[in-house]
Amino acid sequence: MSVAAPSAVLALKRSNSTVRYCFEADAEPGVLPRALELIAKRGLVPARVFAQADADSLNVEIEVEGLAPETAEHVGRCLSEIVGVRLTF
Repeated sequence: MSVAAPSAVLALKRSNSTVRYCFEADAEPGVLPRALELIAKRGLVPARVFAQADADSLNVEIEVEGLAPETAEHVGRCLSEIVGVRLTF
């Protein structure tokens, strides 16, 4: 089931308690650690992380289990504010 969030997260995919964040960013070394920090500082470990870089962009998917809906929305908004993130979907 996909839920279009009214926040900056354009597509926040939910399956029971799993949230998938997908975004495109500049291929910069600090983007992925900053994104993962948003999850880690909530005491969670991502269930799945996928990142693929090409010449100038980085495509990332992060799946997290156990986030409350409000927290999931907040994390999504924070992801879109990370320097270098171009697009969240």
